[in-house]
Amino acid sequence: MFSPAWSLVCFALFFLMDHPSQLESTEITERTERNSSQEFTSSVSSIMSANENPLTSHVLDTAIGRPAVGVPVTLSKYENDQWRNISKQLTNSDGRVGNMISSEEFSSSRYKLTFETLSYYDSRGEKTFYPYIEVIFEIETPEEHFHVPILLSAYRFSTYRGS
Repeated sequence: MFSPAWSLVCFALFFLMDHPSQLESTEITERTERNSSQEFTSSVSSIMSANENPLTSHVLDTAIGRPAVGVPVTLSKYENDQWRNISKQLTNSDGRVGNMISSEEFSSSRYKLTFETLSYYDSRGEKTFYPYIEVIFEIETPEEHFHVPILLSAYRFSTYRGS
């Protein structure tokens, strides 16, 4: 009914309850404090790195099951009733772009990512129905990290707010 591993866990728990001298409480406390400190440091590092690179994207070519390399991606910000281009990059060998905007400039606003898919498909000698894809989104909490992935094929695409 119970697996051998489960039986071993139960035995160990009952043994330790009956033989508390087998546990060194100071060792457990030190280990717990060390692990908590490492988790806190890891969380702070994660938050800091997200703030240094507040917006990223990833383009995956679902037709070939690989990252879409070399897709031009332009980030624009909506200001004074018009779009202002902030940066333009090519997706890297993993289909990713980042460092498109500094954390200082990343503020509550409307943004647009334009993926120039025609040049990507031209470079592959293929046709596409979508010469470019525009993804417009609203940022209300610029202190968070935002990831906007694209799942792409020549005749369809999808996007979502990633993590």
